[in-house]
Amino acid sequence: MSVRHPATDARTNLPMTSPTPLRALVTLGPTHESVDAVRFIGNRSSGRMGTEIARALQQAGCDVQVLAGPCQPAGMDSLNKIVRFRCAAELKALLEVHWPSHDLLIMAAAVADWKPANQVQGKMRRQSATLSLSLEPVPEILGSLTTRPNQFIVGFALEPSDELLSSARDKLQRKRADCVVANPLETMDADLIAATLLWPEGRVERPGDGSPWSKQACAGWLCERFVPAAIAKRCGG
Repeated sequence: MSVRHPATDARTNLPMTSPTPLRALVTLGPTHESVDAVRFIGNRSSGRMGTEIARALQQAGCDVQVLAGPCQPAGMDSLNKIVRFRCAAELKALLEVHWPSHDLLIMAAAVADWKPANQVQGKMRRQSATLSLSLEPVPEILGSLTTRPNQFIVGFALEPSDELLSSARDKLQRKRADCVVANPLETMDADLIAATLLWPEGRVERPGDGSPWSKQACAGWLCERFVPAAIAKRCGG
């Protein structure tokens, strides 16, 4: 669908662009950092929030490309364009290929903070002795991307409730994002989400009265806020 801005899509109330749709790149799911040929260090990200955001953007008429980690949340089969990654290095390589041709990046993937310093070739055998695993930091991805002045970045922060806003503000600056979606650690793996949207000028937004929402409803609420901002930035506003 393509209609003249500032007309809106009747299904989502999101503004549409003309003559070309907003090109959105959505990352979602966990990363798996290999220990050996069969084991990995991972996290509990389900990919559901990123999937719902991608679906909301797609339903609004955006041209959506998804980069998905090792997960298969409900609704993913309704997405048109999906490329898979497994580890942080693969995600970084895909972003370097795809980000230059997009207007909006939704960085919902839960990227590992550490990875094994040395991957064992083949399979480690179980022994009675204690095993120590040496870890090293995963190189920065979002903050290291080459970004044009008219591209818009949405970051994500999962933090304990008592550190949520301070940690999200720090990430907003470090990651060079245009806004950050902050979620309390206590909602991990839950069906509901209590999102807070932070902007560089200090503005803080929460859906409704701040109570947890379904991820589908929250995705629509988020898109209603950052899509117009991305459109304005693409147009140089």
